[in-house]
Amino acid sequence: MLTFINRATGVALAGMLAFALSACGINSEITASSVDPEFKKLDLHGVLVVAVAKNASNRVEFEDAFTKALRRRGVEAVAGHTLLPDHKVKAEEVVAAAESAGLDTILVTRYIGERAQEVYHPGAVYYAVTPAYDPGYYGNFGGYYGRATEVAYQQPVWTANVSHAMISDLYVTKTEDRVWQAVSETIESSSTSQVMNDAIDALIGNLKEKGLLN
Repeated sequence: MLTFINRATGVALAGMLAFALSACGINSEITASSVDPEFKKLDLHGVLVVAVAKNASNRVEFEDAFTKALRRRGVEAVAGHTLLPDHKVKAEEVVAAAESAGLDTILVTRYIGERAQEVYHPGAVYYAVTPAYDPGYYGNFGGYYGRATEVAYQQPVWTANVSHAMISDLYVTKTEDRVWQAVSETIESSSTSQVMNDAIDALIGNLKEKGLLN
């Protein structure tokens, strides 16, 4: 049931859900997800995109970006704030708005917490190779061989990564049954716009992976 919205209305979206670059260049990580196999059998059209955020402007920005991303993939999507301009809305108001607009699903995203994790970066020694000549060695190679000389040393350091987690749920408007859920965890970044887009890309990627998007 879509009953958690009232309890979560005061929770912030954590600066649009910060994400940082990982080694493979993907900024977000889905740590858990599930889908109701019966969902694929349903003939559903349209989704109401809702962000639960303490800050109204954050809500608007996130809903707009998520809606545009879904529309680019051929999904009929409507940003929640366009139907529900009041920042604090009740669950029944969300359902009523979706029904009135003919939207068969409701996608709700909310921030669920943060944690700090220390990361150790080992030091490194950098060398330069200088040529040396000795006619008694390596004659077949012109008598040259390399001699390594230490030129720099990088101290080992500890850094603290702040990771943020969020959860997205997709509900069927008529029954209020949850048919998909994804939990993501991210490392804080300084770019709000990049953070927001990366979060949305990760969620859409999971929807596609689960067979809910083409």
